[in-house]
Order: sequence, then C-alpha cells, then structure tokens
Amino acid sequence: MDIIYKSISESNRSMYLYYPPGPNRTAFKRCSITVLRDGDDEASVHKLLFETGLTRLAENDDVILSFPNPLNGRWNSDLSGEDVAAFNKFQDAMIRPDDKPFEFSPNGFPTYESMMSTWHPMNDTKYLIGIGSGADLACTLAANYPENIAAVLCINPTIAELPTDKATFAPMPVHLVNCPDKIRDYFIKANEAEPVEQGNNISIYENKLNPLQRVIDDRLNKELTPELLESVWNELFKKVRRTNTGAHGDCEPRMDIKKASFEIYLDDDRLDGKPHTWFTHVPSGIKKDQTEKVPLLVFFHGGSDNPAEAAEMSKFHELGEKEGFITVYPWGGNKTQWNCNMDESEPDDVGFAVALIKHMIANYPVDEGRVYLSGFSNGAAHAQAVAMVHPELIAGICHINSNWPGRRIGPSDINVEEMKPFSIALEKKKKFDYRMPVWYTYGSREASYPVYRGCTQQHQYDFWKRYNNIEIAPTPERDNPHPCGCGVPGHKYTLLKPSKRHPHHEYDVHSFYSMDKEPLNLYNYVLMRDKGHEVAEMDPALGWAYVKKFRRLPDGGLEIIK
Repeated sequence: MDIIYKSISESNRSMYLYYPPGPNRTAFKRCSITVLRDGDDEASVHKLLFETGLTRLAENDDVILSFPNPLNGRWNSDLSGEDVAAFNKFQDAMIRPDDKPFEFSPNGFPTYESMMSTWHPMNDTKYLIGIGSGADLACTLAANYPENIAAVLCINPTIAELPTDKATFAPMPVHLVNCPDKIRDYFIKANEAEPVEQGNNISIYENKLNPLQRVIDDRLNKELTPELLESVWNELFKKVRRTNTGAHGDCEPRMDIKKASFEIYLDDDRLDGKPHTWFTHVPSGIKKDQTEKVPLLVFFHGGSDNPAEAAEMSKFHELGEKEGFITVYPWGGNKTQWNCNMDESEPDDVGFAVALIKHMIANYPVDEGRVYLSGFSNGAAHAQAVAMVHPELIAGICHINSNWPGRRIGPSDINVEEMKPFSIALEKKKKFDYRMPVWYTYGSREASYPVYRGCTQQHQYDFWKRYNNIEIAPTPERDNPHPCGCGVPGHKYTLLKPSKRHPHHEYDVHSFYSMDKEPLNLYNYVLMRDKGHEVAEMDPALGWAYVKKFRRLPDGGLEIIK
C-alpha cells in the first residue's frame, strides 16, 4: 500500500494516510494510530513508516495510520490554537483516502454506499503518538479532550507543563519518554495511579481498581525505535480501549481474538445456500462434555460494525465461558447493517438469523428452549425484529441502545402496526398470546434522553408493554419530560452499582409488571447514567442475569427457571 496524501476540504489542512493491505471492509476489527510529528513532508512519513516498524504493525495487526501535517513544520499546543481545533477533522478524514463527503439517509443513518466505500477505525481504539512539538499537542489533547483517545505515547515534549484550562483529569493511559515531571504528575493524578515499579530508567504507576489506567515514565529511550513501538503496542495500545460510558470515556480491556478461540465462518453458504459470515464461541467446558444442552445467545453488531467489533464491544463470549452458554456473532447480510425493517430490496436478515439459530440447534448442544438475543444499536433493533417475527424461537431479549423505530433524533409520527416486523408480531399474537421477556439498556447521553412522546424510545417501549399485557401510561411531551429520564417510571425502581472496575457506573432499573392474575416482570427499561452510544462493561451481565430465568416452551408459552 502506498502513502496517500489527502487535502481536507474547507480548510488549509492536509495529512498522509497509510492503510493496511486488503479490502477496506472485513469481518475483523481495525484500530488506528495518529502520529503527530515535527515536519510536514512525505520524507518524514516515509522515515517513520519504514524505520520504526509502523509499516509492519499496520500490516500484521490491521492498523490504519495517519500523519497529519502541522502548519510550518511544528505543532501549536495552545488550547485556543488552530491545531487543537483541527484534531477532530484529522480523525474524521481518516476513514477514506479521497474527500468525498459522507452521505446520510433521511432517517439519519449513513447510506450503504458511504459505509461500503469507507474504512472503519473504531472510536474506542484510536491511539496517539506525539514526537517533539507533536508530543506537546498529544499531551494537551489527552488532558483536555480525551474522549476519542484510548492511549498515548509522547516522545520528547518541548513544553515544561500542560495547558490545563479545560483539563478533565479523566483517566488516560500514557507512555511518556523524557517527559517533564509536571506533565508526568498530571497523568498520575488523572489516572489515580500509584507506583508499582520504580527504577532509574523506567517507573510504572497503575490504578488499583483498573490497572489499565497506567503511566509509564520512560527515561531510557530517546526516540521512536522498533523496540519502543513494539513495547508500547503490546503493553499499552493492544490492551486498552476507550468506551463512551462516561463524560470523557472509560478505560476498558481489549480482546485478544486469537485467544478467544472463535470458530470463524467467512462467506459460508451452509445455512441457506447464500454466503454468510459469523463467529461462534463454545465454552471450553462444553467442548469437553457435550452431553448437556446449554443456552445460546446471538449478538447482532451495530450499524457499520462487524462480528469482531461486536465481540470486543460486548464480550458476551467471555460471560458465556463463565456462565456456560454458547455465543454467536453474525455479520449483517449486506456487511454494513441489519435489515430490521424487513425491506424486500435488502437481504433477508431475519431469515438469516433464523437459519443460523436452527443450524446451532442442529449442530451444537443447544437447548432450543433457551435461545436469547442481544445486540447494539442497529443490532439491537434487529434483535427485536427477530423476536417479533419468531417469538416461538426466542426466550428473551436484552438489547442495548436501540434508536428504533422512527428517526434517530427528534419525534417521529409513525404507526408501528404499519411496519412489517411489528405487524407480523401482532398477527401472531392473535393466534397465541406470546410474551417476550425484555431487558433493555439505554444511556443518559443518548439521542432520545430524556425520553419524550414520539421519540424512538416511546414507540419501542409502548409496543413491548402492549405485547406483554403491561399497562401503557402516556409519555410526557418533549418540553416537560419526567424527572426519571426514561419517560414513564417503572412499577418498581432499583439503583444498581455493579462495576468494581468503574464504581461510578450507575443504573436506574425501571421494572414493569403485566396485568395478569399473577403479575410478571416482562419489561425493564434500564438507564445507565452518563453513558453515550456504547456497550458498558456490565450491560451484558445485567441483561443475561435477567433473560436466563426464562425458557420458551414447545407450545409457545414461557417457563420461569427456578
């Protein structure tokens, strides 16, 4: 792959890009490294690529590399300067080598053509290397605008201390080479880190609750070498991701896909004669002894994502290893998003899901009464669509951050009965009174918070309450939302603080009960405080703890597992 020069429209900025070999869309996750260097010529990029190991890293680990160009050969780390303001433009420009604008459909989602023509560096795995004046800017960005930076390597910064006018003191894993004490001390404080290893050349500080929040004070190295890059990649970048689960993000562990022991099926036609892709995880104990039937959980990725990204985001397979269930991560039929509205011009993704579930039941020790669905964003919508159309196959759903049905932002005047999956669900209800246990997680920094009449959340929860014979109370207007934030407060409220790694993570659980003679808790609206569009560490565990209590019986009814 050649070095690509790119001018950024409507600005006087430019950058160089280096993409890993292969197609821009695959079933595997891509991260990115932005290198802020002194200099603005191609020769300086070439030197870094081929003398430090960056080329080998990009090719072996599927990393997108970007080299923004400073003005006049140096970076300005002043908070009011043009370089700080330009950083997000550089990050956004990384997704494609040309300057064609990203296109969106009327419902606010990116078009299929835009998604297929772009690269997809995930926001949670964007890393930053700064050298010289670039290290100055990297430190400034990490302290003041950390939201989309997972970890930083700073080499020989020239400033004595950070401009911290807007310092967040948010955790930021850093490797600091020949860094002034005041800068090191800021990051130690931000990570709430304590010394774990002290030496003349290298000292390491870590947070007791979350060792990913670490500071490496390096007085040994002088410049970026292949040895330093390999160390930083393996000991820092490869281990940490930054999730949008707090105002400035949280440090979460990455997944080693090689150690995850997935069975990977790429463009496999065994389900229905059409090529499909999915990753399967069977817990080690089940591989050894398949005499007992176990649950199956299918997790659908978000729009523009893929199976590997879904696995790293949710880590349901790690929960399955502990809890004893099989996990499957499929890839949408058009390899960008799920056809949750069942548009006839798009792939039949409901049919794909059903064929995959039946394949898993036929070929693995799956308890056909204990099939559960989850998903994120567009995948959360698809989990609901599959459950609506085939309730006889599904024992419960625990989807996450679904801005569906309707427009993603703002109210939508829609009749769900006119939407195909909803209408099929209601027709099936006429023949048998199905119920569907639902544990739904949303974030307080999401598009429809606080929930109001006409937003996606109201259309979604009113349907499931109706489906499960739960009283439907009116949702407040946009100008006068209910203080609970979730539109309609539950019949029972519980505050949960389940994360040891992130004690600040809090969940408001609003539980709703059916109007049956023996009321059942069949719908839960779970609001995580301060979460954006993201899967938080405990979202899957909380959802699983609820849905695993239910079994779908052969006659269509539900059994509660004691």
